[in-house]
Amino acid sequence: MIRNRKNLPFKIKKVNPIYFLLIALVFSNACKQKAPMESRKSMIPVKTWITQKKNIQFPVRTSGKLSKKSEIKLSFKTGGIISSINVKEGEIVKEGQVMARLNLMEIKAKANQARLALQKAERDYKRVQNLYQDSVATLEQYQNMQTALEVARNQQDIAQFNLEYSVIKAPADGRVLKRLVEANEIIAPGHPVFLFSSTKNDWVLRCNLSDRDVVKLKLLDSAQVFFDAYPSHTFTAEVSQIAEWADPYTGTYEVELRILKETELLLSGFIAKAQIYPSQGKSLVVIPAGALVRGKGRTGFVYVVENGKPLMKKIRFTKISNDSLSVDQGLSAGEVLITEGSYYIDGSSAIEIKNK
Repeated sequence: MIRNRKNLPFKIKKVNPIYFLLIALVFSNACKQKAPMESRKSMIPVKTWITQKKNIQFPVRTSGKLSKKSEIKLSFKTGGIISSINVKEGEIVKEGQVMARLNLMEIKAKANQARLALQKAERDYKRVQNLYQDSVATLEQYQNMQTALEVARNQQDIAQFNLEYSVIKAPADGRVLKRLVEANEIIAPGHPVFLFSSTKNDWVLRCNLSDRDVVKLKLLDSAQVFFDAYPSHTFTAEVSQIAEWADPYTGTYEVELRILKETELLLSGFIAKAQIYPSQGKSLVVIPAGALVRGKGRTGFVYVVENGKPLMKKIRFTKISNDSLSVDQGLSAGEVLITEGSYYIDGSSAIEIKNK
């Protein structure tokens, strides 16, 4: 406290108390105006998304080998020496075209032998029949000659049948996939000579699926097929056949995909990858991938808005794409999901929804 004002080197003027009052009022008004501005600045802007359920089809991925619906092995009915082979591998043939034949010398001799035996049996039968009518031959002799005649006729039919199938003819319009023998080789009856496919049949892709995947499929389910030979082209297909039992060696089930439209040249033996889409999908909540705050494996966390405040929820998703997640647990349709700004908030943050 200054007791003696006379000794001061300067004079102290009296300040009007009104000045202090004015300063206090100005400061108070400034604080009142600043408070709401600071409050608005502390609110975090976010964008939201109303969740919806969609029917999602998860493709079954597999691979397989392309072939014709019907590929058969052609062979001779009888054995012998191959006289000629008239077609090459990959050659297109017409129905009835002669593809190969055996040396027919022995086979024709047997056919002629059967023909002569039949003629003799017919003469013997007529002679015994006349004797039986004159009561010279017995009934037993007459019946034995009837049996011998029938046997001779059957032998004739067998010989003619073997002669006919000593020549291989194309059973339909098609292609020679493989030639397995050469001319002048001795071949056993039934040994394959050609692997043949008919051009009248469809191209099919045969795949092997596990029990977990095969139960998802039904006949006529759609599919997409991709060949390495045509990397930029997608072929459409459908499920045409599903095996009803497992392969005893692999434990898998064979599924056949029929190629619907042949826009490019296809060859038997092409290896392809396929995606089969089951007709019965799953009803799941699909959300933007940016809504995920953090995750591990197939689980993660997102924020939803409840009563104007952010609430963290744990979710489980089954599929991840470039811009979306398919959620099967943790979210239901109609929830307000925070899709942008979730990295800057927590459960106590004040948020402001700005979807425009």
